[in-house]
Amino acid sequence: MLKNLMKKYFPGLYSSQTYLAFGVEPSRTQYPLDKARYLMMARYLHEESVRLGRPLKVLDIGCSEGMMLLYCRKNGTPVRFFGIDILEERKKIALERGYESVLLKDLRQCDFREFHQKFDAVVCSHIIEHLEDPGEFLRRLKAALEPKALLLVGVPIGLWPGILWRRHITPRINPWQKKEAVLKRFGHVSFFTLPDLKRVLLQSGFQAEECRGDFLIRARGFFLENYKWWFDFNQWYGRLLPGVLGHVTVRARLLA
Repeated sequence: MLKNLMKKYFPGLYSSQTYLAFGVEPSRTQYPLDKARYLMMARYLHEESVRLGRPLKVLDIGCSEGMMLLYCRKNGTPVRFFGIDILEERKKIALERGYESVLLKDLRQCDFREFHQKFDAVVCSHIIEHLEDPGEFLRRLKAALEPKALLLVGVPIGLWPGILWRRHITPRINPWQKKEAVLKRFGHVSFFTLPDLKRVLLQSGFQAEECRGDFLIRARGFFLENYKWWFDFNQWYGRLLPGVLGHVTVRARLLA
C-alpha cells in the first residue's frame, strides 16, 4: 500500500532508466535489493566448489529463466546446472543460457529420482513458501543429493504477530486468501519465522550453517538502489538481523 502511494505521488523517486545490475541482468537500478540473494547464493556455490576442488552439479528448483547460472559465471564458479520449472518458455531460455537440462514438472508431484543422478548442491529460492508441506518436499529432495550436499533455501521471513495475522485473520477477511484459493494459484501458504525455518530444515535432515537477510526496506526502482552504500547497508543489516522482516537465505547441509 505504502509503496503504491509513493509511486503515485512521488514518481520522481523511482528510476525509469535501465542498467546492467551487478554486471549481470537488466534492471531499473544498479543495485536492486531483490537480486541480492543471487549474489549471495553464487558466493555460497563458489565456496562449495573451492571446498570440493571441482565443478559443482547443481539442481535449481524453480529455475525460471536460468539467472542463477549468469551470476555464477560472473563470479567464476565452475558449475553444471540442471533445473525444474513449469513453463516451457522459461525452460527454453534457461537451456539457451547453458542449463544442461530442465524438467517441466509440478514440484508437488516431482520424483527427484527422475534425474537419475546425484547433485552436489540445490538452489531452492522462494519455493517452499508455496508448498503446503515443505518438510515432505525436502525429504523427497534428499533422494537426489550427494552425501553432505549443500542446500540454499530462501523464503520471506517475518515475526510471529504478522504471521499469526496472515495465517488466521487474513483468510477470514479476504476469501481470496483462503488456503484452498491460494493453493490453486500456487501462492504463499507456508509462513516462517527464522526458528520455524531452521526447525523444518532440521526435521527434514538438513542443518542450517549460515543465515543472511536480503534487505531491510525494498522498493523496486527506488532511487536509493542506485547507490552502493544503500546496498551495503542492507547487506550489513541482513548479516546482523537475518530473521527480522524481509527475506532470508539459509545455507544448509544434508546431515549424514
